[in-house]
Amino acid sequence: MIEVYDDFFENEIQEEILNRLTEPHWGISGGTHTKPEIFWHYEGLENEEYFSEYLYKKICNKLDTEFKGFERIYANGQTAGQCGTPHYDDGDLTFLYYPLPNWDLNWQGHLIFFDDGNDEVSTIVQYKPNRAVLFSADMWHYADAPSRFYNGLRISLAYKLWKK
Repeated sequence: MIEVYDDFFENEIQEEILNRLTEPHWGISGGTHTKPEIFWHYEGLENEEYFSEYLYKKICNKLDTEFKGFERIYANGQTAGQCGTPHYDDGDLTFLYYPLPNWDLNWQGHLIFFDDGNDEVSTIVQYKPNRAVLFSADMWHYADAPSRFYNGLRISLAYKLWKK
């Protein structure tokens, strides 16, 4: 199950998310996966009322769904060469949001999904400003690194959700 939503938030909310995620709270780490990955993380957003209450309610309303709750909320950041490795997520569902206001197809940074049980790519979801992606956490996937033509930080906001 992969659902893609374009123009997910109003412009003011997109701008506020980006403003909050460009504060100096980023750290470089390997994430929580067993394979070594080095990319940027902004952890602990479940402790910030804006993300855990206000934005969470907006997401539930936009998706017309009530969740049991969330396990964690954080942001990933990738620069050129910082490619993720295939993994499964925790929780039941993952909600990803792309807050950057501009993105060029040549900058890559897509979300890659695989067929069950093999290494064949089944679906590619392009990184696109103000796009949200909801998918089952048990889907084998990774985020591709942005190309060398992009000099910034590819940001995605992640909610690890529990079904009701």
